[in-house]
Amino acid sequence: MNDFIKIRRELKWILCNYTKSDNIDEVNKYYNQDNQIGNSLPHIKRKNYRDTLDSIISSQNYYIAFNDLSLIHLYYVFDENNNVCYSCLTYLPFVDNELNENQQLSKYLRVDYSPDDYVEIIHSKCHMHIGIDKNDFRIPVQTIIYPKEFIFFILKYIYKEQSEFSNLIKLNNQKENLLSAVENNLLRLMIG
Repeated sequence: MNDFIKIRRELKWILCNYTKSDNIDEVNKYYNQDNQIGNSLPHIKRKNYRDTLDSIISSQNYYIAFNDLSLIHLYYVFDENNNVCYSCLTYLPFVDNELNENQQLSKYLRVDYSPDDYVEIIHSKCHMHIGIDKNDFRIPVQTIIYPKEFIFFILKYIYKEQSEFSNLIKLNNQKENLLSAVENNLLRLMIG
């Protein structure tokens, strides 16, 4: 089974079960066209964060809205065999005032799968950015991340959720390891 089918199944499962979460307020149907699921986002920086967040909210270009108004945005691009050739999964914390801005933006997370930009150790095929500033810090991630894995990660480690929804999520640990032998011997993140 290809990535496109697996990801679509996961998105449908999330849409059917999200009300069992303590923290998820809304799930939008995903945008799907020829070779992609979701829409790309502009490059997000501290100086354009609030404007970008407002734009995402007004256009409903997000997949999940949490009770605290934070968002998850998912974007996948598929090759001719319907396998992921690029992805960008983003957790966008809501910022309500300038006093909370530093604390909230430190929770910004983005997981990219961009094999065309690969440079061993420096820019792993799949990696996680933490925080909005100077996103030169990349934590290698062992596999492509599917929607349920990303949502599980956010619910467990940001919201500390122990709901029926998070307990129902079954993670997919049968995916190809994308790290080189050298990268496998270094610190890396395994999700799933």
